[in-house]
Amino acid sequence: MKLVRPTPPQAATIAQAMYAVVSAGGTIAPLPIEIASIDAAQRHVLQQQQPLAATPGPLPPDLERALADEPLRRMTVRLLALLPVVDRKVLPQKVAVVQEAARRLGIREYGLTILDHAAHGRIKRIALGLMSRFVAQCWSPTGKARPRDWASFVWWMLPQLHGKRTAERNRALLSRYQALGALPPGTFGYALHRFFIESEIPLPGDAKSVPWAMHEVYHVLSEYGLGLPAELLLTGFIGGTQEETCLDQMLFGLLSYHAGKQIVGGFATEGVLRPDEYFRAVARGAQINVDLMHGWDLWSVAALPLPELRARYNLPPFSEAETRELVGHNGLLTGPGYTLAAAA
Repeated sequence: MKLVRPTPPQAATIAQAMYAVVSAGGTIAPLPIEIASIDAAQRHVLQQQQPLAATPGPLPPDLERALADEPLRRMTVRLLALLPVVDRKVLPQKVAVVQEAARRLGIREYGLTILDHAAHGRIKRIALGLMSRFVAQCWSPTGKARPRDWASFVWWMLPQLHGKRTAERNRALLSRYQALGALPPGTFGYALHRFFIESEIPLPGDAKSVPWAMHEVYHVLSEYGLGLPAELLLTGFIGGTQEETCLDQMLFGLLSYHAGKQIVGGFATEGVLRPDEYFRAVARGAQINVDLMHGWDLWSVAALPLPELRARYNLPPFSEAETRELVGHNGLLTGPGYTLAAAA
């Protein structure tokens, strides 16, 4: 997600647009958590030291003129798309304001489709759409989820279907991941191996594993822990690191961990959003200068110390205040290479 710092007049326009969403065009009184979310988005994503207040009401009449550049328009629509989920109801009236803003700004985002499905209770369609986009974006060589891509993906995800040759490759992959544990403490590879072991997640290549380590990689790089509030922060962080699929990640997290929508198997919880921490996580992810999903090589950086790797990737460290807040609800990983290194 590309961050664009708006001018003061543009920031005021965006703030008014956000109030238009949470008030459904001035027909509903905003909730305190919605106002807190708008303020947090302004501080961390819009990079405004002092959040601007606005009045519940319609979208600004000068929306198109004030936000002339495409990157700023896209970032604005993405922020607006997160707000209907904050009240956990995903009201069609609020979603309609986001759709109107996107139409006026000429921005198309798949996240608007996710929002529309959520507003009308079509949760299974959200799951299918997200899976299809993952196969298309991260698996298919053509960028489209063809039947052969689906079949290949399902086969890859089920090691019990693999033949002798693939099983040999899996054993070699497992050995490679096991070797990460021999790296010096504090290195990225050591921390990744430790995360798998302590979380009781089978290493890639294991017969019971999913041969995919990116979720764990994001945990280790970001330092966010395994509690449900921290998992929500992680989805915001991951969305911030991505471009085409940023709203896929963010809306999945907000719908699953905050709004209680059971999109895929696993946990669905309600009310875990802490706005300031969440939008800070989005902004942290957006500042990363490497695309971890395309062309990135884990093995080339496995031996690097974690702090050095984070600095290389322009990943901002936590402030003392952030650390205190996150520690308060077990939101941080601990050990060599982490902010809380003493807990190794």
